[in-house]
Amino acid sequence: MLTKTDKEKILEDLGQTDWDVEQELFALNKRVKKHDLPRLRIDHHEEGKHRFYIDFGESYLARSKQYLFLRMTEVQVIVFEEQEIRAFWRKDEDHPHCYAIDNKILVSDPVSKRCQHCPESIPGFGACKPKVRLFILPLFKKFNQPMVLSLSPTSIRPWREHQLRLQRSGLPTVAVRTTLSLEDVQFEDFRWAKAIVGIRGIASRDQLIKARQAYDSIIPLKDRIVSQDYAEKGDRVES
Repeated sequence: MLTKTDKEKILEDLGQTDWDVEQELFALNKRVKKHDLPRLRIDHHEEGKHRFYIDFGESYLARSKQYLFLRMTEVQVIVFEEQEIRAFWRKDEDHPHCYAIDNKILVSDPVSKRCQHCPESIPGFGACKPKVRLFILPLFKKFNQPMVLSLSPTSIRPWREHQLRLQRSGLPTVAVRTTLSLEDVQFEDFRWAKAIVGIRGIASRDQLIKARQAYDSIIPLKDRIVSQDYAEKGDRVES
């Protein structure tokens, strides 16, 4: 691990050896965005104290915060892309054994030729978990960069009901400021948060421009599923 002093020293040395630090960081950020984005996640609390948090991923800096828990109980976002994803993970694997995006199977040796006929896709029995992956532009004061939010199966229905209301209103998903809040759900010994979806008005012209730019930047991320998409508790159920 590197300390804050290590970081300050190397940045100073870079400047003194004619390296353009800002240009190097800009180039690095541009490359990284082609591979992954920060994640907006839900912390499912056993006592019902559910909350949103941002997962920035690991760094090399000691005491660097990978997670930032949000104080707000409702978040506003612009949703500029959506994908239906499902994945079947074998124990201790870093990559899904079988997966599909928008009902298109993307592995050469799938468990079944069609997800609808696959025994691993049977709810409550199979180990292939469906999710809805949203690419979002958070409307936070400090963090308005593109992020990913993966909705678990219990949150998919509220999302679909939200889309039905938009469709009846003649509005595309990206046109509104979507709100997400958390509802406490408990069944027997299990307790989790279900996402409740609504709107808080229409998106501004500036927000639409930023969403369009964000959409163009996530194209390389749309044809694959990574471990971060299935990092929540219960995401990888053993068959």
